[in-house]
Amino acid sequence: MNELELGFEDALQNQRLIHGALKRAHIYTTRVDYEDYFQEAMINYAQTYRQYVQNNGDMTKFHKYVFQKLTWRLIDMLRQEKRYFDFHSLEEFDFQRVPEESVAEKLDFVNFSELTKLDCAILQEHFIEGHPLVILAKRYNHTTRALRYRRDSLLKKLRHMSEH
Repeated sequence: MNELELGFEDALQNQRLIHGALKRAHIYTTRVDYEDYFQEAMINYAQTYRQYVQNNGDMTKFHKYVFQKLTWRLIDMLRQEKRYFDFHSLEEFDFQRVPEESVAEKLDFVNFSELTKLDCAILQEHFIEGHPLVILAKRYNHTTRALRYRRDSLLKKLRHMSEH
C-alpha cells in the first residue's frame, strides 16, 4: 500500500479533524457546497500525509500540522472563489433590472421629478430588486447609515405621494 492510500485511510479515521478545519475556515454544513469542500479537504489531507511521511519520520505533530495546512488551503479556496465571482459577476449585465418605464406604470402615483437620483436608485435597487443597503452604500460611496436615512425619508415621500 502506498503513502497516498495510507493518507486516505488516515483521513477517513480523522474526519472530525477535517470537519474542524472546515469549521475554522467558516465553512458550515448549511452551505450547498459543503461536501465539495469536505472532499477537497480529504484529498489535501492525503497529499499532506504523503509529503509529511516522506519528509519527516516523526508523526506526533502531524495532526496539528495537517489541521493548520487544511485551514489555510480552505481559506485560500474561499478567497479564490470570491475573486472569481467578483470578477465574473453580472452587475453590468443586470438582466433582472426592471426598466424605469415599467416602474412608472406600476407606481403611477410616484412623481419622479420630486425624487433625487439616489432616491430613484434606492427605489429601484433596494425596494424593487431587493439589494441590501450595504451593497448600495459601496456602489454609491455612501455610508449605510446615510442610506438608511435616505430610505426612511423616501418612504415618507412615497407615503405622502400615495395619499394625494
